[in-house]
Amino acid sequence: MTHTSPQPAATAIRCSTIERLLITTAVVIAVAALLQAPPLQSANDRSRWCSVWSLVERGTWQIDEIDAFPHWSTIDKVRWRNNASEPWHFYSSKPPLLSVLAAGIYAAVKALLGYGLFSHTALVSRLILLPLNILPFALMLVSLCRTLHRLDLHSTARCLILLTAGFGSLLNPYLTTLNNHTPAAATAMFAVAAAVRILQSAQTRDFAILGLCSSLTACFELPAAQLTALAACLALARSRKATLTAFLPLATLPAVLFFAANYSVVGSFKPFYATYGSETYRYIHNGIPSYWMEPRDLDASTESLPVYLFHCLLGHHGLLSHMPVLLLAVLGCGLACRQLPALLRLAPPTRVPRSPAEQQQTISSLLTLTAAASTLLTLGFYLTRTENYNYGGNSVALRWMLWLSPFWWLAMVPALRHCGRRTFAAAAVLLLASMLTTQWSMQRPWKPSWLYEQLEAAGLISYRTPRPPFDPPRYSLLPQLPPAGTRQTFVSSRGDKVTLESFEDTGSGRILVRAIAASLHGTALLPSPAHPAGLVLQRPGIPPRSLTPSPDSLQFALQRIFGRLDSGRPYANAGTTWIPSKSNPGTAWKTERGAVRVSVADPEFGSCVDRVDAWFCSQQPFGILKWKLTVLDSATSEELLTETWTTAEPPAAP
Repeated sequence: MTHTSPQPAATAIRCSTIERLLITTAVVIAVAALLQAPPLQSANDRSRWCSVWSLVERGTWQIDEIDAFPHWSTIDKVRWRNNASEPWHFYSSKPPLLSVLAAGIYAAVKALLGYGLFSHTALVSRLILLPLNILPFALMLVSLCRTLHRLDLHSTARCLILLTAGFGSLLNPYLTTLNNHTPAAATAMFAVAAAVRILQSAQTRDFAILGLCSSLTACFELPAAQLTALAACLALARSRKATLTAFLPLATLPAVLFFAANYSVVGSFKPFYATYGSETYRYIHNGIPSYWMEPRDLDASTESLPVYLFHCLLGHHGLLSHMPVLLLAVLGCGLACRQLPALLRLAPPTRVPRSPAEQQQTISSLLTLTAAASTLLTLGFYLTRTENYNYGGNSVALRWMLWLSPFWWLAMVPALRHCGRRTFAAAAVLLLASMLTTQWSMQRPWKPSWLYEQLEAAGLISYRTPRPPFDPPRYSLLPQLPPAGTRQTFVSSRGDKVTLESFEDTGSGRILVRAIAASLHGTALLPSPAHPAGLVLQRPGIPPRSLTPSPDSLQFALQRIFGRLDSGRPYANAGTTWIPSKSNPGTAWKTERGAVRVSVADPEFGSCVDRVDAWFCSQQPFGILKWKLTVLDSATSEELLTETWTTAEPPAAP
């Protein structure tokens, strides 16, 4: 085999003072954002955190126990059992290798400090993310800086690319959450840096780094398997011996760990996410259907390919609309394509010219063309997944493309190598726009971007699942009236009680509702001398009315309990939810959520807004399972009162 002779190792490359300052500032901002960001930000990262907690605290991959807590519950889970004789259990749908790494750090934190992830969630999760996200981010910036030096890029261009990576990339918001995109980008950067060094000097240790980091990237991001394949081709072309002794062993290690971890979860090498759409995702557990049986909003998108592609590139999740500085990478790809005929004349393909300037320009062109090809291949892969056109879910960016960020940064090199002042001025404007978008989303990676919100507010996009209004309209918490003599008791979150009874009005023959027992703050309000038979609450058939009783009257107290029983405004349909049954484990109540907001001049709180959230259930006697009353100050939106009322004695199985 013919290949270029290894060149002597280059003199150690050090970043300049201004470059070190930029890197330090970027890391400090990332740490500050991490310290301020809330933990358990989305179903995506909660899925991994559940695995981390279960591994360390219970020694199992099963997340049933921790998933039962509302703030930990996730939709990114699957139901699995090895055979019919075993009970069903929930598992995270995410590949397990990253969770293993996070669990190792958590175990060390717990052993050293004694803090638990459940009891000290914010503190412990941030301590885990420091070495898992922030440290690789810092090393990635250093590696990028040194690679730019190796490509002999002038200082102004180096600083602009460092500013892009440190402050203007939508990879940065994910530094505040447990995810696979930031470590994948870091390992991709380390692999690219090793590839550049191999092309220049072919040191054995760089083959080992290339194998390890390219394989790790593929373990974190499945489409990055192309990077491992390209790295293997480069290694073989440069040195078969180094490939066999250094590249291959290190590349094998992450793959072995990945499949071993997956086998420990599933009992097979096939990861859970490869079964999307099967019974592992679509199931009914204890009467409750999984989210993926009827996905909602963005997860239920049915857009056409052209529309989806537009929003991936220029729309609400667009790479170029959110990071316009990447237009320099597009320009760099165009310039590199002009070098393609000269590159194809090289024999073999990885041979580089003897002139240092020609060598650096050729390597830069190779990296840029690789960036273009990898971007098209990755985007094409996800465009074929028509059953899941959801842009990566409710997130700020096209997150499954972010592992390519190092390639995009280096693809800017041809455009910046010989550009003039006007080009740099335009680049600075593009960079500023990218930085503003990035900083706006630094603590909210799992929420829509500003562009998404603006397009939605303007009515140009809408991914909300349509919810038709209730038919007939519901003005009351009691949408149905049972036969006379039916009773139902409700208990509040503060321990208060109210019992309702239906009765027949002797005058009209209609069914009415009265409260026959009520106690608030330990004081019995009903029955009372004035209302020995109870207090009538509703007269069906009469238009909704607005009552303004005095604040010390029984009517006012009951009106407050029932959240302005007749508000005069219809409840908006908020969709279907399932609530586990307390009286019959293994089943659940199907409820229709409704909500209404009413501005009132309250005799107790003054000018305020009453918000009532209702869980209507046709299987309950009065058609209501529970409701939540929230009183907000009209001027400040401060919560003045919050109470949840739930039926105390549900009937038999739903």
